[in-house]
Amino acid sequence: MTSALSTTISISTLLSTGLGIYITSRVAKYLYDYYTTDVHKIPSPPRPSWVWGHEMAGFIRSCGMQYRDWFDQYGTTYRYKAALGAGDIICTADAGIINHVLTKNLYDYEKSAIVRPIAERLVGHGLVWAEGDAHKLQRSLLNPAFSVENVRNMAPTVVECTERYITALENHLLSLPGATGVVDVQEWTAKLTLDIIGRIGFGHDFMLGQSPEAQRILEGWKNQATMGFDKSAMLGMALLRLFPALSSAPVAALKAQEETRETIKSIARGIVQEARNNLADDGDWGAKVKGATDIISLLLRSSVTDNGLTEDELLDNIVTFVVAGHETTSGTVNYTLLELAKQPELQTQLRRELSEFRKAHGGREPTYEEYMNGNKLPLLDAVTKEALRMYPAAPQTERVAVKDDVIPLRNPITTTDGKVMTELRIKKGQSIFFPVLAINRINSRWTNDADVFRPSRWFPENAHELPDKSQLASAGWNGSLVFSAGARLCIGYRLALYETKILMASMIRRFAFHDDGVKLEFKQVGSLQPRVIGRESEGVQVPIRMSFAEEEDEF
Repeated sequence: MTSALSTTISISTLLSTGLGIYITSRVAKYLYDYYTTDVHKIPSPPRPSWVWGHEMAGFIRSCGMQYRDWFDQYGTTYRYKAALGAGDIICTADAGIINHVLTKNLYDYEKSAIVRPIAERLVGHGLVWAEGDAHKLQRSLLNPAFSVENVRNMAPTVVECTERYITALENHLLSLPGATGVVDVQEWTAKLTLDIIGRIGFGHDFMLGQSPEAQRILEGWKNQATMGFDKSAMLGMALLRLFPALSSAPVAALKAQEETRETIKSIARGIVQEARNNLADDGDWGAKVKGATDIISLLLRSSVTDNGLTEDELLDNIVTFVVAGHETTSGTVNYTLLELAKQPELQTQLRRELSEFRKAHGGREPTYEEYMNGNKLPLLDAVTKEALRMYPAAPQTERVAVKDDVIPLRNPITTTDGKVMTELRIKKGQSIFFPVLAINRINSRWTNDADVFRPSRWFPENAHELPDKSQLASAGWNGSLVFSAGARLCIGYRLALYETKILMASMIRRFAFHDDGVKLEFKQVGSLQPRVIGRESEGVQVPIRMSFAEEEDEF
């Protein structure tokens, strides 16, 4: 009995000693960080939840809106409490921090334990997931596929796919009573953009969303996007921040993302084998892809070179381009159409601009260069810029410092004790959050009407209404983070812009869009995802009432 009692006492002593060491180390770390970093001096919203910190407040509102309100209240940099006691997160719209972290020192700041596992579950170990040397290798390999010349060469296929889509949508509308009705444009545009990336990227025909594999991709994506609105998704993200190894935890929203990736990956295997078979028909396919610059050929070429892509990386990059190449552009067009439905006069003006262009050019459609030149179709260009400002496909991102750093500030911070900081000391492991949508909606930067869809702000004569250039991302498209920035600038941004413009032009020319009072809320689930307020159980959708546009005389 004495021995058993002694053992019990020893275990109790061991546990209490261990607990004491743990608490002491945590207190010591807190005190060390407190005196060697500046994060605790940054202003913060009050009254965080003991469990959820401030993160649940950001999650339950439409994507970005809570962070935007805090920008308006606390300035361009503040901190908020992460869920489950994971510490303070820096939230910023400061151009100094943006340029330092995302451009000048991007490899010193990796995707966070939330962002990177989500990328891995959605697209595997492709370009979006990769960091450091792996990212440099994949980026250099794939850059030629998205050169100006290559994207220009993709234009005929984009036009062909768009014409096929418009014909199908016309037939659908004609099948409705009175040739008018509510159409879920999210479903329709996703079919087109999937078709385009399949054709131009991999020589694969998804048959405008009708092939079995296309239906599996579209249905899988919709299911995982719908699950991302549930609070369990918030719990999953909070757990990932603390325990990255839980990325395979049995949380429904997380599992749905993995299933979507595996669905596309299984299709990718068939695409790769089909490409290899086609190339092998006339000889050595490895030799044939040496000078090619299309996506599938570049991926295949790397797979047969030293230090190139592994088979899994090759497949994961196909998954990456299938997901990023169809989902993001589709969303931009959908939300633009919804905004145009609320402004019939703006639709008319846009339709007139397109008609006048055709009249002035013998009835032909704009070329790739004319679509991309903002001066040729200025209203279409302004509408596109305004849509991307208000509805960025990637509405937020987060980075973690891999080493201690001192970050210069563009906008000095007044600390909680009244002092002014012009730089920010941080420690390795510090999370920095960039809520892109919120940054694009800061009222003080956008003449206090940031939530208003007003393309005219982008006209040259209204340049004084735009944010000062000193407040913008220096290496981002149009001074924004819509396509990220620097070496991580979206590799396919030119194609995305071209697709957006030609699809918008084609739809506005043929159809009219009508406001039914539909209001959307948004979450980031891989990309910006919509749900109709009051019809949450129906999942992600963008329903718009459509009819045929009145035809104008072109000559």
